[in-house]
Amino acid sequence: MKHILAIGFNSTMFTSVENTLKPYYDVLSLPSNRELITFFRQRKPVDLFLLTISEDDIEGLDAYDLIKRFPAMKTKPIIFLSESKDTMLEKKVFLLGETDYISLPVTEEMLLHRVDNGIELADLRRERPYVERYQDAISISFAELVECRDGTTGGHLKNTTRYFDILLHAAMESDDYIDEISPEEVAVLLRSAALHDIGKIGINDEILRKGSSLEDYEFEYMKTHTTLGKLAFEKIIKETGGTRWLYIAMDMAYCHHEHWDGSGYPNGLKGENIPLYARMLSIADVYDALTSSRAYKEAYSHQKAMNLIVEGKGSLFDPTLVNIFIMVNEEFEKQLYENKKVTIH
Repeated sequence: MKHILAIGFNSTMFTSVENTLKPYYDVLSLPSNRELITFFRQRKPVDLFLLTISEDDIEGLDAYDLIKRFPAMKTKPIIFLSESKDTMLEKKVFLLGETDYISLPVTEEMLLHRVDNGIELADLRRERPYVERYQDAISISFAELVECRDGTTGGHLKNTTRYFDILLHAAMESDDYIDEISPEEVAVLLRSAALHDIGKIGINDEILRKGSSLEDYEFEYMKTHTTLGKLAFEKIIKETGGTRWLYIAMDMAYCHHEHWDGSGYPNGLKGENIPLYARMLSIADVYDALTSSRAYKEAYSHQKAMNLIVEGKGSLFDPTLVNIFIMVNEEFEKQLYENKKVTIH
């Protein structure tokens, strides 16, 4: 049975709420928040909190603050209950980012429905770390599968993801993108970046593993890895219903060779029509390609690679992102040597 902790249930109306829930949940009631700290120290289980609140009684908000101070409790869903309809109070509660606000009286059916939703949210929050670990494992496995087939670019996916990480965090701190990138999405973006070349699984070995420069017709064929990557993610999204991770990963796989001036492929997208994260990835991708040795080219130095990227500002690359790249180029250079690049000219 799920456990609900009710705080401040000291009126007839709140008592009726408690009685409605007791046949379905293990409900423990505390008359005020003064008993909360003792309760937490006893390590008793809680799946959801019910807090009473009113405009002239801030005890519910004090209880909220106490809950958030305990690491084991801060992710638990919280439902506020009020004995009157107060739109300003309701707005204040939702600005806190909490689960729900219920003004009483309320029907038994509606109360149970809202509490059930809160309990379901608790279960999802508990399962989320496991889901994310599975997603990371799948992402790494597919990325390594690509690298096993493409023997000419060992380490490229991991290296590119590390460079992307540097650029991403720098962009998050800049005035230009501070409102466009959520810190909560960083893990999703890094997971997606590692899969940007997944379409190469569909490229035949003769072209993929060729030890010299590609002929024009071979390069045109190689370009299709972007479309193949998109198709792979579309199939997964169709079967699973899709998550933001999959859509971001699809955009990166499909658009990381688009150019700011519209000269890239596969669709000749231009400027901000190219997804932001794909524009970031293209800089990281090119930097690693330039500083890596291939059978048909030597590895370029950090300075030479940097100069070439700067030359591509406003043509190949987003000019704002190039400016950010210049600001953090020393971090790129440090990562380059940590990747143990050899024979740098």
